[in-house]
Amino acid sequence: MRTTPRPRSQPQRTLRERGAAAVELAIVFPLLFLVIAGIVDFGRAFFTQIQVTNAAREGARAAVVMVSNSDVITRATNAAAGVPGVGANVVAACTSGSTTNASVQVTAPFEWILLGPAMSLIGKSIGGGNVTVISSTGVMRCGG
Repeated sequence: MRTTPRPRSQPQRTLRERGAAAVELAIVFPLLFLVIAGIVDFGRAFFTQIQVTNAAREGARAAVVMVSNSDVITRATNAAAGVPGVGANVVAACTSGSTTNASVQVTAPFEWILLGPAMSLIGKSIGGGNVTVISSTGVMRCGG
């Protein structure tokens, strides 16, 4: 008596199918890595922009109240915690009885760790190179 073998619930993969899966992974993996690297780098850039904006706002708030430009610069620089290389510049400070605006500009260099080198592989650059300057200006009204 001849018995027929039971059908398997899952077909057996051949070596050719395994090779095709490896080739598909080799094609998709760099694109997936580039997307994840972009998410990480743009998240870092967004954090830097937020910190620089808050530092400019804090510097302008200090320029309205304080007299010394060095105190304003120190306060703005300290407000950008976690961002290396922050520089602040008092554009316009308040004088006694003035109703003009106090203005403080804060800048910080930002290095694209993952996307910069990836873009240079294809001959492109982000913002002129691997380092981009992020800046913000805080303006507040004096005494009025």
